[in-house]
Amino acid sequence: RAKGIGMPNSGEDVKEWIAVLQRIKSIASNLNVVRLYELPTCALVSDCFKAFMLEADKLGVYVLAPGTGTTWGWLPGSASACTPATADGCYKAGAVLGWGQTIIQRFNYPNTLAIVMGNEFDMQMLPFIPALKAYVRDLKAHMKMCNTNEASLTKGQMRSIPLMYACSDDRGNKGVFPKADYMFCDTEATSVDIFGLNVERWCDDSAGKVVYDGINSFIAGRQYPGSFFFSEMGCSKTNVAGHVRTWTQVHDFFNDFPAVDGFTAYTYSGNQDFDMFDSPLANATENEDGLHFFSGMKALGDEPQTNPAPSKRPTCPSTILGDAITSYHDVQTYNTGPAGEPSGCPKPYQNSYDDGRSDMVVV
Repeated sequence: RAKGIGMPNSGEDVKEWIAVLQRIKSIASNLNVVRLYELPTCALVSDCFKAFMLEADKLGVYVLAPGTGTTWGWLPGSASACTPATADGCYKAGAVLGWGQTIIQRFNYPNTLAIVMGNEFDMQMLPFIPALKAYVRDLKAHMKMCNTNEASLTKGQMRSIPLMYACSDDRGNKGVFPKADYMFCDTEATSVDIFGLNVERWCDDSAGKVVYDGINSFIAGRQYPGSFFFSEMGCSKTNVAGHVRTWTQVHDFFNDFPAVDGFTAYTYSGNQDFDMFDSPLANATENEDGLHFFSGMKALGDEPQTNPAPSKRPTCPSTILGDAITSYHDVQTYNTGPAGEPSGCPKPYQNSYDDGRSDMVVV
């Protein structure tokens, strides 16, 4: 099962990213996933990030890659950015589909756990959430094309990279549960493979346990056709007594919450209300919050082996939190130029560096 941490933006030097990864792994040998939020510029236009992915795999670490960008490839945060102000207009506003296709091209590695194709889009843009279903549909269709088109370099070899949505914790369970239903509903071709929850409700050990128990019970009963994941775990330190989190929820996590398939703790560095280190670099000083988290990782406990129940695909809700949800079929795909063509598909995967070294351990 996945247990990890949010990775900081460590700048343009890929060697620094590798050094941060090695630092994290040296503190917690059982940590096996990092979530990336931003990338060095070269990662979108070259194979510069291959060294990071190879080192991650060598260390036994899976990677959650960002399916949205900032300067381009973004999902809008307000309806005013959408022309027109519809789910279709929002989908096209930031050219996110071209970004996702580029990430597929650059992250076709066996240790890419998933592409996080959206983060908290639902918080401000709930009526436009059909754009997310369309994005899932189009990324899956693109990967299928790469695997079947005669002109694709990966014909017959293209991995179907899982897709995750990282949902906000806005309004708690009454908001989260119908959004999970929506992202898993209809067909496999339009459903996420992993539903992530950016859960910020363990601010007190007693109340936090009650909240996590409730989430675990709901997910166990829902039997979704995919994984449920805590994509950002951890309360804001501003809401915690003494402004230092206990991270008690990590202790025996998978025994206590067996329906949750994993977590990435938020975060190494990048948000002062959640930081465990004082900078995004490998030589950063670990704070008390980080000491508590990594101590908790040593008490993670066993991972119980369970026989999964048959999955059930939910019906798509027509409303969420009072907002009408239109059909994602009304959200049309669009031309992204070379990124969406067979020539934009990944190269066949090779488990070696460009100079011939072979250091990959396939996981």
